[in-house]
Amino acid sequence: MRKLGVSKGVWAAAGLGAAAAGLGTMAAVGLRTAVLRRDRTEGHWEAKLNSREWCGRREEMRADMAWYARQPKEEVSIVSRDGLRLRGKYLEAPDAVACVLLFHGFRSRGEFDFSMVLPMFYDNHISTLLVDQRSHGRSEGKYIGYGILERYDCQQWAWFLHTKLGGSLPIFLQGLSMGASTVMMASELPMPPSVRGIIADCGYNSAWEEMRHCIHKWYHLPAFPFLHMTNLACQIVAGYDLKEVTAAQALGHSRLPVLFVHGTGDDFVPADMTAENFAAATGEKRQILVEGAVHGESYLQEEDRCRRELLDFIHKYSEGYPPKRK
Repeated sequence: MRKLGVSKGVWAAAGLGAAAAGLGTMAAVGLRTAVLRRDRTEGHWEAKLNSREWCGRREEMRADMAWYARQPKEEVSIVSRDGLRLRGKYLEAPDAVACVLLFHGFRSRGEFDFSMVLPMFYDNHISTLLVDQRSHGRSEGKYIGYGILERYDCQQWAWFLHTKLGGSLPIFLQGLSMGASTVMMASELPMPPSVRGIIADCGYNSAWEEMRHCIHKWYHLPAFPFLHMTNLACQIVAGYDLKEVTAAQALGHSRLPVLFVHGTGDDFVPADMTAENFAAATGEKRQILVEGAVHGESYLQEEDRCRRELLDFIHKYSEGYPPKRK
């Protein structure tokens, strides 16, 4: 009888294990579709504008997007190290003194994320290169890499821009949300001498920690086994590990100056993640916290302050470049 009881216990445990594995697999498949695959809706501006109050500045955002659409821009592209055609738009400012390379957030587009920053840069003689990250917009790609894959794209874009400008202008890498994590993770990679600094607005430290936060907040699921199964899917289908690199790790290996921006009311990427990145950065750094601002709205909520900080940062670290010839 004891032997039979043990057998039943083993079968019961095996059944529970199989059920858990099945649920984990189904959840991982669902999460893979939800968070890894390209989303064709990222360009639906009206839906995005209507999704939130945007600090009551929808009409200004819409007007600035229309302004950008009217400007004569140069269509540019590169080929990523894994063979994807990545595309961007270069807008040359009159009498340019610097150029900013801009990376948008998860399932978004640069024209939207930087709608009010683009005309500000232009009016202050700062050119911009607005890229569509892989698996977004007009760029190729099936899977989103959370900055882990995109950091190499950022490096290639920086060298492309350096070559295009003949090394004549200082370059700054700026990102919002996932774009901020992209530029931070890229900071440890070899960059051209014209790259003078990084602007990181509401970026996360780790793709793993950000996804853990999101599946708990949105799906009310524990990290194990769901996040582990999702990570396995990342490794198998997209070729990267969610723990492969962190922004803090990269910033610890970089001497580039960094301007961090984050809203204290952000519940999508908690401001504590910027605090962690700030602590890890070994180069010159400054942190701007906007009280109560939610995800991606710091500039909208305190435009004067953020504009001043952005321009001061760019002008400060543009000084002395290019070096004078003897």
